[in-house]
Amino acid sequence: MARALGVVPLLALLVGCGTVVAGNAVPVPNPTFPEPPAPTAERLLRDLESVDPCGQVEPADVAAFGEASVGPVESFDYCLIKLTAGGVVLDVTAGGLDRVAHEAVLDGPVVPYRQGLRIAEITGGSVQCQRGLVFADLVVLNVSVNNNSSDDVDAARLCEVADVVVRAVADRVLAGEVEHRQFAAKSLGPVHACRGLSDATVARLPGLAGAKAWPYPAGHQCRWSADGTTTPPRVRVLHSVGTPTEPNGGNSKAEDIAGRPTVVSGLDTSSYVLCGAETTHIPFDGGLRELALVTVALPTGATVEDACAAVRIVAAEVWAGLPR
Repeated sequence: MARALGVVPLLALLVGCGTVVAGNAVPVPNPTFPEPPAPTAERLLRDLESVDPCGQVEPADVAAFGEASVGPVESFDYCLIKLTAGGVVLDVTAGGLDRVAHEAVLDGPVVPYRQGLRIAEITGGSVQCQRGLVFADLVVLNVSVNNNSSDDVDAARLCEVADVVVRAVADRVLAGEVEHRQFAAKSLGPVHACRGLSDATVARLPGLAGAKAWPYPAGHQCRWSADGTTTPPRVRVLHSVGTPTEPNGGNSKAEDIAGRPTVVSGLDTSSYVLCGAETTHIPFDGGLRELALVTVALPTGATVEDACAAVRIVAAEVWAGLPR
């Protein structure tokens, strides 16, 4: 009897498993995972105007090629590393942001890297190699290695350095290692360069009727041109950092524009004429100054005087809107 009673729970379990339950079976869906967010510059770099480019690159990144150190600050937008390789000093810059309409304009193959970021292997020359870190929103972070000396360096060597740097920058960006500046009161850093000049004023300049503003992602530069490219005629407004230009009485002269001391400089080349105006703003770290600059480039056939007349019109409007 004891043995028979012990069978009952098993029989009851088997019978229970055979019970028919009324209703329709509900399919269990396959587990789904949301798509990862697109690797846009805004998501990975966050506040673009305050990104400190020297937080994305370090001298140690290129130590295998020679002795390296951080160079003087020359811009809100890029960081300069001085690399001495084989007795030649190379300028390694990283951080400048641009935006392209499509990848084809990058003039070189664009290859996948990691987590949706891509690297543009931009065609260079014998004294420069460029790479671009391409985000999903077609913002491009630029890396450039330049040989500004009279000594020869193998172009392939320049690109080896550029490849190492752009990958180091990409890895830091993906790891969230992005540093931001804290701008001083009245700084030009958070002032969008496009807001200081109206399209109507640009339209008064030679060959620029109908030109529209082309903003750069960090807002420190803005460009106007007839066809949207960098081809003259064009106007550029730039907020930067550096050592103020000293007038030399020749092609750089001191003037007063809109009540601000200004240095106006002209240049005549074989393919265009250029005139720029620069005014000094508030102090920056290391004894440097913030600078506001405007340039006007006109095609061959125009004169430097034509370009400088245009640049004075632009500077008067831009200077009037600078923080006081």
